[in-house]
Amino acid sequence: MMKHRNIRNLLVALAAVFALAGCRDDMPRMQNPRTDVNISNWAEAFESFWSGMNYNYVFWSIDPTDWDAVYEKYKPKFDALAGAEFDDPEVNDEAFAMIEEMTSGLIDGHYAVQFYMPNEDYTFIPVDERLRQRENYHTSELFEACWRETALGMIREGRLTNGRTADIGGDYPFTAMACVLDGDIVYFRLNQFGLREHLHDETSKVEQVRRHYVELLNAWPDVRGVVVDVRSNSGGYVDDLPWVLGYFVDEPHVFMYQRGKSGIGRLDYGPWIPQYLQPMAVDRKLDVPIVVLADMQSVSMAEMAAMAVLSLPNGCFVGERTSGMQGTLAVDNEAFESVYAGYIENNVYMIYTTQVMSCDVNGDIYEGVGVPPTIEAPFDEAAFARGVDTQLERAVEYIRTGR
Repeated sequence: MMKHRNIRNLLVALAAVFALAGCRDDMPRMQNPRTDVNISNWAEAFESFWSGMNYNYVFWSIDPTDWDAVYEKYKPKFDALAGAEFDDPEVNDEAFAMIEEMTSGLIDGHYAVQFYMPNEDYTFIPVDERLRQRENYHTSELFEACWRETALGMIREGRLTNGRTADIGGDYPFTAMACVLDGDIVYFRLNQFGLREHLHDETSKVEQVRRHYVELLNAWPDVRGVVVDVRSNSGGYVDDLPWVLGYFVDEPHVFMYQRGKSGIGRLDYGPWIPQYLQPMAVDRKLDVPIVVLADMQSVSMAEMAAMAVLSLPNGCFVGERTSGMQGTLAVDNEAFESVYAGYIENNVYMIYTTQVMSCDVNGDIYEGVGVPPTIEAPFDEAAFARGVDTQLERAVEYIRTGR
């Protein structure tokens, strides 16, 4: 029986907040910030930006930023810049520095803002700075380079066998690998969730890797465990999840909950809606440890995959706390009147923000913080240089010992 106590408590508390919010005299007027197309100076840009975030941002119930205090502090400063319009680069620099100050504490891990100025575009992504402050910080590019060299070494040593790989370049490089580790562990790696674009295309290398993964799950003898490696995975399609983890459930399985906005008020929320991992056809049931490997550069859908594995009775998460962006995005400029949240763009700025917030099956929300691992195993560049993937080795140890 799944535990919903934390969710119920949260909903009860929010009900009380809603009752108070209903009496506020400063609730926002109905205004679609996507239709603000005649903004001509920074004073107007601030009003539109602040107002749009006021009712378009889905995390106000848990975000520590005092958005009203932001208005009181910065409105006079932006009003003072109105006369320059957008023609003075120094004024634009000053104004965007204030936008960064205003939004640096927002917990939405997906959040990014871009202002389109005549001489330069300005972009700010708070999560990048938060990640750089972490201990043992590493980039996804560094991890990928280390992993490739170590994987090649393991193939030469005969530890990774019976494998298929896909390595596709382009704007969004796709790396996929399915093989057997040490003779009895099925290993599957993805650096993004983009399987749906390759499904049923027999000529696709990615689809060939996915099918090989399923073949190993179905037929490889003496499987002791499964490792799903989403380290430095850049996220992608939610509907990829069953094609990766649906083989380990017999029926629709709740792995997290999500809720979105139901109106223009900051705290106008819909209910928490269960999200299901759908079962996939499989020739046998594997009653073995399922380990997800993830790191601080595992984002969005990769974090949801970690939450899904953690919701399984035989699931374990080895690695580092993830990046902290578990919401769902919808880049749709026409959907505001029905969802009241998410992506905004007009003639002056673009706001890239989450449409819904997520919590795990225990009611815990990890937005802006990251999903914590069951077993912490930090990235070790020095060990990688010696050909040792310490995170993967820790996953193997868990599979073999149960601890």
